[in-house]
Amino acid sequence: MPQPGPADHGFGAPPPQHGGGQPPMPPHGREATLLPPDQNQGPRPGADPGGTAFMCPYCEAVLSNPGAAQCESCLRPLPGKGTPILRVQFPTGELKVSVGQHLVLGRDAGQSPVASTFTQYDNVSRRHSTVWLDPSGTAWVRDEGSTNGTFVNGERLPRGVEAPLRDGDQLRLAADVTGTVQLA
Repeated sequence: MPQPGPADHGFGAPPPQHGGGQPPMPPHGREATLLPPDQNQGPRPGADPGGTAFMCPYCEAVLSNPGAAQCESCLRPLPGKGTPILRVQFPTGELKVSVGQHLVLGRDAGQSPVASTFTQYDNVSRRHSTVWLDPSGTAWVRDEGSTNGTFVNGERLPRGVEAPLRDGDQLRLAADVTGTVQLA
């Protein structure tokens, strides 16, 4: 499977926000996530042998992993998943971020409540980057002007640019510290 590049992550502006901080409702009549594939085109990718495809109720993309916490296409949380939590598993520990929480990653305990996770890495900036989970359940990262960079799947983020994080992404701070993103 090819690695997503900058265009796949939308390293530009975040997606448009919808009123009330809530994700938009699925299109009328699309509340169910099980829809039959188009009979004229044969089974679609992600369809099971019984002929039923799992689809995102928001963008209608066929889901390759029906058990995923979020849609691979539009990044919205899928129904029935409860309260989302962003986890990033680094070699020195796991970080957890709840909806609405912004967590600064870096070596300065005055700026980052998780500084002890990064103190042994001299190339991680004191205030390196910030991760958070927005009200729709989408995870984000922003480089805070770090000296040695913040990377998502090997692609360096420009200073101050917000990039979405997907389940399974590799989040790297500088050259040495790589964590795996988990959305649950």
